[in-house]
Amino acid sequence: MILEEKKLEKRFGKGNPYTVPEGYFDTLTSRIMSNLPDADQCKTISIMPSRKTYWKQWTCGVAACIAGALICLNVFDSPTQPANNFASNNTNKTEMSAGYDEEYQKEVMRYAMVDYNDVYTYLSGTAY
Repeated sequence: MILEEKKLEKRFGKGNPYTVPEGYFDTLTSRIMSNLPDADQCKTISIMPSRKTYWKQWTCGVAACIAGALICLNVFDSPTQPANNFASNNTNKTEMSAGYDEEYQKEVMRYAMVDYNDVYTYLSGTAY
């Protein structure tokens, strides 16, 4: 690349081939200002739409309705079991959920390739 630059420099020289007429930049500002229209000839253009849009209000209303419906479904969800067997059903559910949680934990640990020794080391504070 240096050879190409030397060839170009030898052929064309180091001089600047571009020239500016005398006093060009002295009168540049006045020439530009003379081409601009007067302030009373300019039109004011609004960038806002002429019609009113209520999409924000509608969006907020729809979101509030959906949130209210979800809350009502969770709060007023009727139990599927009769109320008289509540104690026996509650113990069965905790026993079932404990087994489920243990199986789920084993599956997650297997997926993450973590064994019980790693968990014990982390929880005891004697980490690597």
